[in-house]
Amino acid sequence: MAKKKKINVGGNNFNQDFNNLKFVKDYDEWKNNCLSISGESIGVVNIPTLYDFLIVHVFENIRPNSVNLGRDGEGAIEALTAIEKIMDEQVLTNLDISKIRKLANTLKNLETEDTLNPKDIVFTETTYDRAGDVSGERRLAGHYRTPEYVKRSKSQNTLPAVPSGWYSGTGNPPSWALFGGNSTYAKPTGLVEIMEGITDELGKEGTGISIRDLEIVDIKGRNQVDNLSGIRGVEKYFDDIITKEQFWKGGKLLVGKVADDFSAQQFKPTPREQSKVRALAGLGTGKDSIAGIIREFKITSTALPIIDLVNAALVRAGTNKAPDGYRAWQNARRGGFDYRKTRREKFGEGTQSPDSKVISKKWQSYLWR
Repeated sequence: MAKKKKINVGGNNFNQDFNNLKFVKDYDEWKNNCLSISGESIGVVNIPTLYDFLIVHVFENIRPNSVNLGRDGEGAIEALTAIEKIMDEQVLTNLDISKIRKLANTLKNLETEDTLNPKDIVFTETTYDRAGDVSGERRLAGHYRTPEYVKRSKSQNTLPAVPSGWYSGTGNPPSWALFGGNSTYAKPTGLVEIMEGITDELGKEGTGISIRDLEIVDIKGRNQVDNLSGIRGVEKYFDDIITKEQFWKGGKLLVGKVADDFSAQQFKPTPREQSKVRALAGLGTGKDSIAGIIREFKITSTALPIIDLVNAALVRAGTNKAPDGYRAWQNARRGGFDYRKTRREKFGEGTQSPDSKVISKKWQSYLWR
């Protein structure tokens, strides 16, 4: 089993419950079992394991005059190539799930097809009498290593003939590994059944898998209020910020302090918020999107979005006051809100630097006069 690794998409990190999936666990067990069965034990030479055999069983390995000529790359190799790519990346997209379902159907059709199913591949064997003369031919299906083949083989390291059932069309290890029917070669079951199970486990749109520990990194720019609007957990966080004095000083928003605190928060999106968080994280919402339900996420932000999100909270609350009693403002060079009065508003016309902002007294101080 491959170690769990954090996935990075567009600079944002997350964990998909990949290694906990039954499909992944079953495939891992199936592959390890196939790798543990030597090529010699299934009657083939120059192929290390049963798994390797399945990779090459119709790839550049089709007999002359076979009905399978021109079908290189089909069969088991097509399914295994697709699955191995997923296993290497350790992330499932909805497109992957759809492809596995389709490949499972394609592979399952081979079980009843007499062309690519390893137990049904037909070949003709020439027979000889005791004098060594040709006595006839017989039509066989499945494995090539018959007693007649072994007797006529010129190899110095000839393996024994395989069981008769393996070349009489009743079954052989590669077929069992793909379609089940023999627990020695198909653990925990055949490959087709493992692939078919991905739909039962994940659902049509991959809703049975979780996306966890999502980190949306360094949102920036002046459009983030729109991008985050409607995500109640985020909005509530900033609604609380405008009530907490520790994030303000003389009405000035301590932007860096808010940014640090914001990055430590974990939010849990509701079903309705999934698509908005997905778009923000770059996980996609179409057929090729990352499969799964987002369970929780964090956000780190540059200064401008923090300023705009706080201002949006002030607007929602219908106030221009900071919780410490002063008018709310922040560093003017960053742009954004500054609800302080100008010197003109405070002292009237003719004052020096009339457009400069001034810090007014706390509103409470007017009650003490």
